[in-house]
Amino acid sequence: MLDQRLNDILTGAAEILRPPRRMRPSEAAGRYLRLERPGAESGPWNCERTPYMIEPLDQWANRSIDTIAFIGPARTGKTFALLVGGMTYFVTCDPGDFLIVHMAENTARKFSKDELSRSHRHSPELAARLSPYASDDNVFDKQYRNGMLLKLAWPSINQLSGDTLRYVAFTDYDRYQESIDGEGDAYSLGLKRIETMMSSGRVCVESSPGWPVNDPQWQPSNTHDAPPCKGIFSIYARGTRKRWYWPCPECREYFTAAPSIDAFALVGNEVRLVCEACGFAIPPSKKQGMNRNGRWVAAGQTIDRDGTIGGELPKTKVASYWLTGPAAAYQSWESLWRKYRAAERDYEQTGSEESLKSVTTGDFGTAYKPKKLGAARDARTLETRAEPLGKRTVPAGVLFLTAAVDVQKNRFVVQVVGWGVGGERWVIDRFNIKHSPIEGESAPIAPASRLEDWSAITTDVIRKPYPLEWNPARGLLPVLTAYDTAGLDGVTARAYAYYRTLRKQGLGDKAMPIKGGNSLSAPRLHKSYPDSGNRSDRKADARGEIPVWILNTTILKDALAGDLERETPGPGYIHFPDWLGSWFFDELSAEVRTAKGWENPAKRRNEAADLMAYNAAAFLKLGGETLNWAKPPAWADPERSAVALDGYDPAAPAAPAKKRWDSLLKLNANLPEGLP
Repeated sequence: MLDQRLNDILTGAAEILRPPRRMRPSEAAGRYLRLERPGAESGPWNCERTPYMIEPLDQWANRSIDTIAFIGPARTGKTFALLVGGMTYFVTCDPGDFLIVHMAENTARKFSKDELSRSHRHSPELAARLSPYASDDNVFDKQYRNGMLLKLAWPSINQLSGDTLRYVAFTDYDRYQESIDGEGDAYSLGLKRIETMMSSGRVCVESSPGWPVNDPQWQPSNTHDAPPCKGIFSIYARGTRKRWYWPCPECREYFTAAPSIDAFALVGNEVRLVCEACGFAIPPSKKQGMNRNGRWVAAGQTIDRDGTIGGELPKTKVASYWLTGPAAAYQSWESLWRKYRAAERDYEQTGSEESLKSVTTGDFGTAYKPKKLGAARDARTLETRAEPLGKRTVPAGVLFLTAAVDVQKNRFVVQVVGWGVGGERWVIDRFNIKHSPIEGESAPIAPASRLEDWSAITTDVIRKPYPLEWNPARGLLPVLTAYDTAGLDGVTARAYAYYRTLRKQGLGDKAMPIKGGNSLSAPRLHKSYPDSGNRSDRKADARGEIPVWILNTTILKDALAGDLERETPGPGYIHFPDWLGSWFFDELSAEVRTAKGWENPAKRRNEAADLMAYNAAAFLKLGGETLNWAKPPAWADPERSAVALDGYDPAAPAAPAKKRWDSLLKLNANLPEGLP
């Protein structure tokens, strides 16, 4: 007994002192790892079956990186190659404590039984290196003669904090909680575990996509771009962003298959893959050969017909890979096709997106864009409609102006709109008020805390005239300015106090305090008088004397969406000046219509859309829908409402008045029946 124990000690010491074997992880897995799976593969692990896993597996030995990120669908062999193949390399060549994290305890237990125990049992080199003591080999922990510890865990702060590790692997990463017990994401916690290992430490993250696309406007600029998702795609985006390219057997050009049903064509009864380069419908019998000749190509690199890769590898500590369903070794093209078509039928019949989501993420290996997001407005299409209009000038056809103010933490955002016959409108101005009118440029606007800062709206919006294109000596003032009264604590009280100030100055009829409503069935616009006796308004110091207009922003934005689709100038059409930047159209297109109303899933800036709705509310309050456009009131007639502009240069050329009147006559001639 003592002799055996002494022998075990000496054997363990020899293993500990053994220098690392000079071989690649994929070579070690091919040499030492054996498979025994009844009804499936048996014998030595063959990397040629999944050639796309060779390079990612070899990254375990790459000291210039700290992370391996692999995105792929089910049935790619990724988990076995990266985790079991990696473990084989560590045990036989370069030992170090290894933590494998599964999404739950039961999946960790199943992995231990189905993969680890079986691999050790049928691989003599692995079995020989296990500790001879039964207490060192259990479901969640395995100790080896060389001192290496293999541990299985699941996402919890107890499991992901503590001792230093050399290797950490996360499997099915996108099924984890976004934050582990409130301590941060699992990947960040894993990096902390290997921190003291310097260049020898490595974290591996593998998963099929699980988080949905939350930005309906996103369009990839190239095949390497990651969808805007949380989880593993966010890690992939930090790295080399490699995609799997394979050669077309017809034209020999390398391409990467689109991660969607669009990559396939049905030829007779056979599902084929369409070459992106030449359009040839490739039969499934060519798939294995294409994979055998495939290459990983990073973002910014190129590959020629000979398979030669050009361009520099991105400088990053993350080696990231994205493989899609068509290349998966254990899944046929026909299976992908049938599954997707069945999921489409299920959606059409039931309205449920679960099957489509499952096929898209689990089988095709890409992120799912929920159909409930709807179709986003195309910002670039709207941008092409921009016209060469004078900067901050009232063009022909405009009869009056309204303004809208959105209150932000440290600024007022202002948008001025010109209105013409039938509600045709022009964006006249868009700007931010950032500096305090009292404190000067040294102090930013503080709407929630300083009432005096609100006076900037009076000077820079309400009393700001815009020169007439046809008569630059005169200009129009906004007839009505709608300003938001909600936001940070303190904003509402200051907004109400500002209205009282305006009323004392005789400008109460020039301002329109507004607030967005919550009910989808409410009218577009209705007046309320907040009272501090109402619990929700106590902080606002309201006494029933402030008229606050409640907006149904959903209905107002529905109307805006319809007007943005108009293609011909006339009633309801919206004109954009070409001096507005792309950012404006991005804001205008940030929201999508859902059953709950207009939502901003990507949390983009959307002030342009909000301010268009506020201006529309001002138009409604003024009775714009019932105006007699042929005989407008004085405030809607520039000839009577325009004011003289201080500082006007008489030498400046003026547009002939005839241009304006001809424009109005043309608009009046095109009025639809029933419009006053």
